[in-house]
Amino acid sequence: MKLAKFVRVKTSASAALAEAKTTAEWKQRTVYQVLTDRFSTGNATQSKCTNLSVYCGGNYKGLISELPYIQGMGFDAIWISPVVTNYPNSYHGYHATNWNTYNSNFGSQQDLQDFVNACHAKGIWVMVDVVANHVGPVGTNYSQITPYNQASHYHTDC
Repeated sequence: MKLAKFVRVKTSASAALAEAKTTAEWKQRTVYQVLTDRFSTGNATQSKCTNLSVYCGGNYKGLISELPYIQGMGFDAIWISPVVTNYPNSYHGYHATNWNTYNSNFGSQQDLQDFVNACHAKGIWVMVDVVANHVGPVGTNYSQITPYNQASHYHTDC
């Protein structure tokens, strides 16, 4: 399923995923921002990341395992990294290369749905970061970006 469809589709397993809240409702929430890759792998036996310039293994399953910790600190919303496919080793999620697919480094589409469902079951809202003003560091080789793969999709340097 393409990412754009994920946002619009309501199925029995993901009915809560498409619920939008108002600005006023969000202002009543305490938001915990996580860099998905750096937060938790969900695997206590995995060693610590020693090379911080690459993916370290944090994922949606790891986030699920830490929901009691986050909720215990008093947070009732979580802001996660962008979920789209990124330039190699862009563990932060801010170098999109394909706006139609998921970043598999954070888990599968089902893992993301499971994370959101687990949050909602605990009364925790989820905010997905979306960075629409830039893509991966591809210079002028826009063919690496999907679907925005032409120079006409971008402004010239200021």
